[in-house]
Formats: sequence, structure tokens, C-alpha cells
Amino acid sequence: MHSHPDRPFVMGGVFHGGTALGGGSGNSVKSIMTRSGHKIIFTEDESIIITDKSGNEIHLDTSGSNINITALETMTLNCKNMFINVGENMSTSVGQNQSNNVGQNRDESIGMNSSQSIGMNSTQSVGAIKMTSVVGDASVFITGKLTEMIEGDVHSETKQGKTVVNSEQGIETSTSGQIKKDAQGNIDNRSGEIGKSH
Repeated sequence: MHSHPDRPFVMGGVFHGGTALGGGSGNSVKSIMTRSGHKIIFTEDESIIITDKSGNEIHLDTSGSNINITALETMTLNCKNMFINVGENMSTSVGQNQSNNVGQNRDESIGMNSSQSIGMNSTQSVGAIKMTSVVGDASVFITGKLTEMIEGDVHSETKQGKTVVNSEQGIETSTSGQIKKDAQGNIDNRSGEIGKSH
């Protein structure tokens, strides 16, 4: 321009099939591609695709209102605070291990039901006090043995109703101290056979 060699005027361009993506049918695709293979593709069907030469991709699907991010290896998010708002459903799938580390408190609120399925073992460790509150009924089903190791006292209180213990193989009680029974009513000891007292 103005006869200056550093200010050329370009009337058009001719693309080589080996170095440029081309506009496709109807020239509906606009793209930018670096020599190393990084690409930004704009299409007339309202989508933007950003791809690097290794295959990592960000796909903005404007017509479908979707965003897809694909990383072939590790994806890392670093920030001070993070808020995730999901209007409807959210699913998380982990192929192998998952670790969660919370430095201080953790709160979880579930409006309706919660279900957890563990294929093998489960371990829970509480450093101080643990409290469990159930408004309705609570049931525990164990097909094997139940072992409880308590170093302090055990206090069980039933404010309404009664306490029932059933066993098909027998009940054994052993203590190195005393056994006390206090009842405001009668104490009935019944046996189908003659008992022994030592």
C-alpha cells in the first residue's frame, strides 16, 4: 500500500490442501491452524472446536448448549474458592481410585434417599465423638459375626416399649464383677430343662 513493501494489500488467498483446512462445502468452516498442528475451528452450525496437536479438545456446541472438554492425561483446576451449581442431575464415574481430602469441616445435605454399595471392606475412623440420630426405625442385617470391643461403659436405654433378645444357639453372659438385676415388677426365669446354679 502506498508503494511501501512492509504494507502489502492482499486481494485474496489460495490454500494448499496439505497445509490448510479449507472452508468445506459452502465455505461454512473457518479455521486457524498453526504449523505445529494446533487448531481453532469455527463452523456455521454454531460450534467452536479448539484442539491441540496431542488431541486435547474443547468443544463448544452452541446449537446444543453443550461444552465438552477432553484431556488425554491429567486435568488440574487451581483456584481459591470454587462453586459448582447443577440445576438437575450430576453423575461422576471413576475408573480406578478416588481420594477426597478436606482440611477442616465437611457438610452434606440430602433431600431424600441415600444409598451406598461397597463390594468388599469398609473402614471408618472417628477421632472424637460420633453421634447417629434416626427419626424412624433403624435395622442392621449381618450374615456373619458381630464383634464389639468397648473399653468404657455401655449404656442402653429404652424409653418406650421393651427390649427383646432372641438367640437359637444360646446366650452367654460372663463378668469378673457382679451381676445386678433391678425390676419394679416381677423377674421371671423360665427354662425347658432343669437349670444349674453354682
